[in-house]
Amino acid sequence: MSRGFVVSAAVLLLLSSAAVAQIQMQGFGLGQTNNVGLMGEGAVANINTTTAAVEQLATGPCHTTGYQSTVGSLIQGAGAVGMCGIFGVSQGGGALGYQMQGQIPGIPGADMQIQDLGACLDQDVTKIGGQGSALGLQTFVGVQTQLQFNPWGGSANVQGIGVSLYDAVGGGPGGLTAVGGTANLSAGQY
Repeated sequence: MSRGFVVSAAVLLLLSSAAVAQIQMQGFGLGQTNNVGLMGEGAVANINTTTAAVEQLATGPCHTTGYQSTVGSLIQGAGAVGMCGIFGVSQGGGALGYQMQGQIPGIPGADMQIQDLGACLDQDVTKIGGQGSALGLQTFVGVQTQLQFNPWGGSANVQGIGVSLYDAVGGGPGGLTAVGGTANLSAGQY
């Protein structure tokens, strides 16, 4: 009878200590649009820059430490110059990221790290009649970092992505020229 009680008490103690864990979750998002238009003659340009950083640091039971961060920058540039025509650039860009990590102290192999980071860039560049040019350039660069340490070891998960999109039109009088581009890039680690 006492032997069964000792085994049950040991299982209950193990389960209750396993319930004490360290978990971190974070989300990341950037999005912006950029447009320029020119009718007649002249020059026009826009530049948009959006940067974000998200960090988390946690310490838990049994000297566990977890750190994670996501940083990223989305840059859009559009411009047109011309005369006697219609010139335009339309840009849309966004990036999304997610990270989660956790530790259950004292249980080897009970550590987890998950990362996802992606960007989508889209743009259209148009020249209708006239003489001149229009161009669009977009770039996203992002990095995710996860670090976990405890008395039994440590682990690191790091990933980065970079993607750029460039479209341009130009030429002499008359005509219709339109180009469009899309760039999608994503990375994930588990």
